[in-house]
Amino acid sequence: MPIWNPEPLVNIVLALLKVSRDGKLREDEILRMLKYTYSEISRKELLKTLMLLEIRGLIRVVMAKENLLVAELVRED
Repeated sequence: MPIWNPEPLVNIVLALLKVSRDGKLREDEILRMLKYTYSEISRKELLKTLMLLEIRGLIRVVMAKENLLVAELVRED
């Protein structure tokens, strides 16, 4: 049975991107970091969260390689 976490996944992903070196993280890096908080998270759940954040205009997701996505914060200047 999954453990309930009071912090929404979208907030944690945004926080990880904000503390990253340049506001960018690879999908596999995000997934590895999320395993500490959400031990049963799947790639499908992460992709759904990234899509939601991109639709909201908070991040941009680009394909680095065939099966590797990179998420980056959208800078508001």
